[in-house]
Formats: sequence, structure tokens, C-alpha cells
Amino acid sequence: MKKTLAAVLAAAMALSTASVVLATDFEMDEYTIKLNGDSSTDDVRDTIAYGKEYKALISSVTVDDIGTIDGYDLAEWVDKGYASVTVTVTEGSSKLAGKPAIEIRRINSSSQTTKATHTWNWTIRDYNNNIIVRKGQTVGDIPVFDNNGTWDFITNYGDVTQTADTAGDPVFKINDDVVKYIKKNKDTTNNATYSSLLTSITGNAVTASNDLKEESNKLGNLLRLKFKVTDTYGTSDTTVGMKLRVTIKKSFTDDNGVSHVKGNTYTSDEFRFKAVYYELSDYYDDMQLTLEEVDKRHVKLDASDLYDEIGNDTFTIAFEDVAVFEAKLSAGQKDVNLFYDLDEKTDVTDAYPNVDFEFITFRGNPSFVNSGTMTFNAVGGKNTQVYKYDGEALTPLTGSYDSTYDTVVVKGVKTLGTFVVASEILEEDEPDEPAEPVSSAPVVEGPEEDENPKTGAC
Repeated sequence: MKKTLAAVLAAAMALSTASVVLATDFEMDEYTIKLNGDSSTDDVRDTIAYGKEYKALISSVTVDDIGTIDGYDLAEWVDKGYASVTVTVTEGSSKLAGKPAIEIRRINSSSQTTKATHTWNWTIRDYNNNIIVRKGQTVGDIPVFDNNGTWDFITNYGDVTQTADTAGDPVFKINDDVVKYIKKNKDTTNNATYSSLLTSITGNAVTASNDLKEESNKLGNLLRLKFKVTDTYGTSDTTVGMKLRVTIKKSFTDDNGVSHVKGNTYTSDEFRFKAVYYELSDYYDDMQLTLEEVDKRHVKLDASDLYDEIGNDTFTIAFEDVAVFEAKLSAGQKDVNLFYDLDEKTDVTDAYPNVDFEFITFRGNPSFVNSGTMTFNAVGGKNTQVYKYDGEALTPLTGSYDSTYDTVVVKGVKTLGTFVVASEILEEDEPDEPAEPVSSAPVVEGPEEDENPKTGAC
């Protein structure tokens, strides 16, 4: 069985076996678009990858004079025909692969919040001997009250009585009117709590910690923004900007009592994204760039970073088990985009149906200061021929066959383009011999041999 290129080069070139850290998925679960806000147009909202569809759920919008609109409510408005949401591209429209879309998505979202837990050190009862909280009880949400920071109501409504239980621990009894007062005057913006009240009396009625986690789930529709920045296969970043517009199509009053009049529009400030190619995950003398990394767009070789690691030494980069490029690094090397694919060139395979092929195409045609070598699988053994392909013509390259590793090495390579590895030399069909020319002049027939040319008599 023929060894793969990766296998033979692992032995021949001692390729690094270090694991490759891949980027996580770039799709966000939730995303907040702020309408009519004060965000700066210089801000980039998110960094995204070229050529990858970006999807972001709109969890809420904020509108001047109206406030925050919950994303589920906004999706309901659109679903019921009360409003429409559209996208206007303000920057980089030519860089987009089509028009950004807004669509409704069914979402089952969950969130986790952390709240302070309160463990009561003593039992608290009202004057009717009803237990408000037990000793050792843990609660996460203690009602708060607002009394201008004073405790005058304790005097007004009766004092707190302290007794003892059978274990000798104190038991506090709070006047029922105080309990009613506290419940009636709950104010989540004030820090005063039951624990504050009791601490003012006992100093250690409550122990607080922050280990209570609450899960909340919400099932419903959200709007999703979806767009893609077209691959450039270069090394520069691209910025695209957008605005959202909410147009009221039917007059209605929302659940918060806010009236929305038909024809009203709420337009957002510009929000911007930066499309990039991410750098290679690691820099070594020997590197590997897998198709999985290519799919994540980790394809940009930062020449200065590589130079910091290896200086003027020789480096190798393996591309799956199909090819390896090796060259001496130059201090003057520029960044290159190593995006590649192994797609078949059907016009070539259709022209030579009986030939075995391997293909590798570098979309950005990366160029190196120092020429290097490309090593390919010898798909036809010693008969293997490597070509460079420009989409029309196949140009043969001079390669040497290595029988030990069953590979073909091509030297003097500075620019990586499309390489076609054929199991044999591709012979062009000889053109057919042209047929003898046929005169188009009319043929004039003469008189019969025995015929008198003048009289026609025999």
C-alpha cells in the first residue's frame, strides 16, 4: 500500500506533532443591537471571518424616548405584521456576498445568574408566632424596603422582641405591622433588606454568600441578522457598517403601554464589523495547516511572528497529506494568505478520464521572497508529472522522483497557485490531417467522344 505524504514526511522531515488549537465557532448565540443610541461609529461591534456566514440573534433594541424593546417582543411585532425590520448597508456593500437578511428564528434560550444567598442564623417570627424564616434557612431574594435610610418605623410600629428557643438560640419576633410595612414598601433599588434590619439589631442575624445560581429559560421567536463578507484571500481586513430600521406598519399599543403609530420609524446608529483572516495557530520550523483550520479561516501567516520564532531558518508547511512547501525564511518576507482547497478541476479530469489526479489550489497566490520546494504525492510513481494550471493552460514543472518516499519534489517555487499532479504525462491529441481541398468551381462536361462537335452527327 502506498504511504501517504503525511506519513512519509513525518519520518523524513520530523514534522511537529504538537496539537493545533482551532478557533471556536464564530456564530454568536445572542447579540444586542442598540437603536438610536449614543454608540460611536468608530466602534467595531465584532470581528468576523471572511467567507463565513455570520448569524446574530437580536435579543433587544434600545430606542430613544421609548426605552428597551425585548427581542422576543420585536420578533412578535414582525411576525404579526405590526412592524418590519430592515438592514441598510452604510459601508463596504461591495464586500458583502449578497444583501444582509433579517429572519425569525425559534429560540429556546437559557441564562444563568448568580445571586447572593442569605443564611439565617436565628429563627424569625411575627407576633402571631408565625415563622417568617427558620434558623439555617437559605434564601436568594430577600424583600427590601425604602424608609429614607432610617429605622423610625420600628418605633412607630412596635419594637422587636427577642426570646430564646429550647437550644438557647435567640428567636426574634417582629411586629406584624412591621412585616406588612416591609412587604408593602419593597424597593429593589435600595440596599436595605431584612438582613439589614436584623443586623442593626443583632449584628449577625444573616450570613451572606454568592453561590446561588438561578437558571431561567425562555422559548419564543427572536430576529436573526445574517450576512457574509466575501473571501478576498488577501491579508488586509475589511470593515462593513450597517443600520437597522424598525418601521411601524400598523398602529398598536405594546405590552408596556407604549403606543406605536403607523409610519413611525426607529433607526439605529451605525454598527460595524471587521472581517479578518485569522493567523496560523502556532509558529514552528515545521507546521501543518489542515482543512479544518482553513474552514475556520486560520490561514494568515504573519511573517514577523514566524521570523521571531525561527529567524532565517528553513520552515516547512504541510497541507493535509497532499503537499508540503519548504523554504528559507527571509527577514523581508511579507504576510501571506495560505487559504487552499483540494477541489477537483473538472475541465482537466474530463479531458483525461483515464488519468489519476491530485489537485491543490492556493486562492491568494501567496508569494515568498526565497524560492523553495513543493513536495507532492507520486500518484503515478516514477511517471508522475506535476503541472501548474492557470485555468486554461497546463504548464509542466520539472520534478524529481523519490522512490524511497514515493514523492515528487519540485524546486524553485516562489508563488503557490494551482498545482495539478497527474499519474502520467498529459499528451495532447494530435490534430487530424486536413482532407484534400475540393474545388468549388463548376464542372463543364464536354461532348461525347463519337459526337461531331459542330453538327452532333456521328
